[in-house]
Amino acid sequence: MRLVPLSIAVISVALPNALLAANEAPESVVFWNMVIASIVLLAALASAALPLAAFRNWQNRWRWGALFPFAVLLVWASIIVAAKLINPDAHGLWPLELFAWAMLNMIYMVALMTTKRIFEKADAEAAEAKES
Repeated sequence: MRLVPLSIAVISVALPNALLAANEAPESVVFWNMVIASIVLLAALASAALPLAAFRNWQNRWRWGALFPFAVLLVWASIIVAAKLINPDAHGLWPLELFAWAMLNMIYMVALMTTKRIFEKADAEAAEAKES
């Protein structure tokens, strides 16, 4: 978690210098590519933390449902790598694709957590009604 404040500090220091540059040199393009890739990777890592935590804490089939986003990521990354090996110009926006996975992962996990909570609540109510 210390990496996020450090990344924000580095970007804050470098941003004004890059914005004040009169003409864009190739070094600045590389710099911005690295900034964007860093932000995307941080978002993907943060998004991946939720299914990992769910896998560690949940039981039975819910546990395996939490790993589904990683299966999607594995297939997606394999497609990107294979396409890049065939044609280096393919998937030029792979950071955006990775960011899309991170956002879809968050939506999936919220839906899964909500569904799990609804089923657990219904099971608890059924057990309470059975005891009464």
